[in-house]
Amino acid sequence: MRLLFLSDYQAFFQALEEEAKRYASLEIVCCDSQTQPLALPDFDFLLVAPLGQSCEVGLAADLEQLEFWQNKLPQLVELCTSRQARLVLWSSDLVFNPGQQAVSELDIPENTSPLSQLLTSLEKQAVSCGQSIILRTPPSLSSDPKGGLAQLVSKCKAHKAPDNIDYRGLQPLDDVARVLLGILLQIDAGAQASGIYHYAGSEPVSQTELLHTLARYLKTPAYPADPSGTNRQGMNSRHLLENFGVHPRAWRSCLPTLLEQLNEISSTHE
Repeated sequence: MRLLFLSDYQAFFQALEEEAKRYASLEIVCCDSQTQPLALPDFDFLLVAPLGQSCEVGLAADLEQLEFWQNKLPQLVELCTSRQARLVLWSSDLVFNPGQQAVSELDIPENTSPLSQLLTSLEKQAVSCGQSIILRTPPSLSSDPKGGLAQLVSKCKAHKAPDNIDYRGLQPLDDVARVLLGILLQIDAGAQASGIYHYAGSEPVSQTELLHTLARYLKTPAYPADPSGTNRQGMNSRHLLENFGVHPRAWRSCLPTLLEQLNEISSTHE
């Protein structure tokens, strides 16, 4: 099975490559997003991640980048159709209003922001490609020095006020790679599946609570804990569990490793 990742998001390509080492029959190729469709090599699955690095926690979405993909995706849909290949779109829970909780794939996005409208438009284009897969997730975590977690670490060290943002969950990039490749390998082996799926690393958290957690690891001045955290609801990923047996992982257990990779804490952290 060959997966072509059409993107400039190198941190996620590295996560995909690392996860692919577990599977002898899996080949992953990455091409620059500017590559013309007809110049792309052969593939069984074509993965696009329109948000790129801005899918990471604490980073603002690049609307120009989304507009680029809105213009390019119809060509990719046509290419996948002609090659009888599958299109895979990594989307976001940002299609939903912040007030929409415990969202499932059956819930209709109510967010009317330009960002949500662009993401929704991309999803509709992907659906037009028969047997496509769309994975929606909340923001991700990476150990990229220019990534979202690194910026939140800087914010925490400077003891800046948190933004009033709730996350329906968080997940490291290697967890997203695990989920996506697990889905595609099962489809390649004959599983009949298409459409939209939700995945979120457990548990939901506010930026206030996230900075409170970071401050404990970094041993910086404390942020107050967020007492409302236990009342927050995330994404309903039962559809993914029932179809592919994918269970969510806890982002908190992965946070120390990511901070070690950023050289922010030692491997002997408490």
